[in-house]
Amino acid sequence: MFKVSPLFGDHAILPVGKELRIFGTADDGEVIRASIKAADGTVTGEGCSTARDGRFLIHLPQQKLGAGPFTLTLTSDAMTWTASDLLTGWVFMAGGQSNMEWGLWNARGGQEVIKTHNDPDLRYYNVPRVSVLDEQGIAAHDAACWRKIVPHVGGDMSAVAYFFAREIRAKTGFPVGIVGCNWGGTSILSWMDETAMNRCVPAMKAAEEYERSIEGITLEQWQAKQDAFQAEMDEWNGKVAKIKEADPGIEWAEIEKQAGACPWHPPIGPGSPYRPGQLHRSMVSQIVPMAISGILFYQGESDVERAEDYGEMLITLVTRWRELFGDAELPFYNVQLPMFIDAGAEDDRRWAILRHQQEKAWRALRESYLAVMIDAGEYGNIHPVDKNTPGERLARLFMENFTHRQPAQPWAMRKSTCGSVLTVELTGPVEARRGEPDLFEVAGEDGVYVPAKAELDWHRIHLAAEGVAHPVKARYAWVNYAEVHVFAPYGGLPLAPFCLDC
Repeated sequence: MFKVSPLFGDHAILPVGKELRIFGTADDGEVIRASIKAADGTVTGEGCSTARDGRFLIHLPQQKLGAGPFTLTLTSDAMTWTASDLLTGWVFMAGGQSNMEWGLWNARGGQEVIKTHNDPDLRYYNVPRVSVLDEQGIAAHDAACWRKIVPHVGGDMSAVAYFFAREIRAKTGFPVGIVGCNWGGTSILSWMDETAMNRCVPAMKAAEEYERSIEGITLEQWQAKQDAFQAEMDEWNGKVAKIKEADPGIEWAEIEKQAGACPWHPPIGPGSPYRPGQLHRSMVSQIVPMAISGILFYQGESDVERAEDYGEMLITLVTRWRELFGDAELPFYNVQLPMFIDAGAEDDRRWAILRHQQEKAWRALRESYLAVMIDAGEYGNIHPVDKNTPGERLARLFMENFTHRQPAQPWAMRKSTCGSVLTVELTGPVEARRGEPDLFEVAGEDGVYVPAKAELDWHRIHLAAEGVAHPVKARYAWVNYAEVHVFAPYGGLPLAPFCLDC
């Protein structure tokens, strides 16, 4: 008896312009045949597979946009399975940690949106957040399904992905499907498989260190500790919510004084979602090698302590995911970290380093896009409630790619020095808004950065600093948190943070 992945169940979105890969589990040697029919009953694709190692994979030809709704039927000698109301459109995986996981019901304006939105051609599928593929985890995957966006449905959809999809729907009219595959608090390591980690020395060392640390811990022991931790964390979060409600601007030190120290981190162990590779095994493995249109990614907050290695790990992850999804040119749309600092904390600039690593990965990868969020973020809140802005900026990147438009985001390209003035050339014009241009720094040959006065000159920025006779390095917004004042004159996008010669 075969079992088809629920990714291809009723109401699924099939990727436009891609071959279809239908997969599931079956007894070895079982022959499964598949056919897909358009709304008029025309058979638009057929295929067959013989199960091996408990799995089957059937390749079907790409389907025409607008020919649906389709019906997909799989048969064997023992059974028949059918899914209906399938559409072709754009299909995106929405990966990352809590800011991608953040449900629409918790986003700014989300509750009102949920009450009234009605767009059945915008659909989503949440990959169950299970860290162990035991009987309970497999049952959760089997119960997953596609949902249509209609009134009072969609609160558990990624808010960032929702606003992205809503914008794409408005701009193209095509159906859009989101496959949410995310988990709050996770390092990039959780999403890498063993092959990826073995290609990346920092990841491999981190994984080896973790494995040494959990030697002798059984799954049952970990689960007992995890249950106790979750109860303690839920109680602490409840206290903090009440404290913040009474005093929204309260600093972190005062929060911990009233609520006690945050009980994070969760216990380590063989079933932890924070174990390197664990969520590849329990989540990503359940959706590859489906064909998708692209990947949306919002992650990095949990890796600021290893920020210097993040670019290498991100490049490795994207390259490996493209292999697993069977598409070497699979577009990757990433969210650069916004501004953030805990209330009252010292700015150690670790977030700036990680943003720079995200940019390095963007520049190194083909078909890679980076949504700059340096003008966003909330003081003291690592989960900004504004999820519309990152969603719409990701959509802007997609539409620029789709329509072959010139990117609107201003970036620093190169620098030159003449006497005591260093000039930065940009990809587009900028202007100052809501204040004087600041957060610029220059350094001489000694590499010591000092604040610089900036003169904006359309596509150029001239920088000079007292005491630096011949500046050779420049950087901008190299902080965890601050307000920025330099934007493109059209479209409202901020100048991207930069570090030239870092």
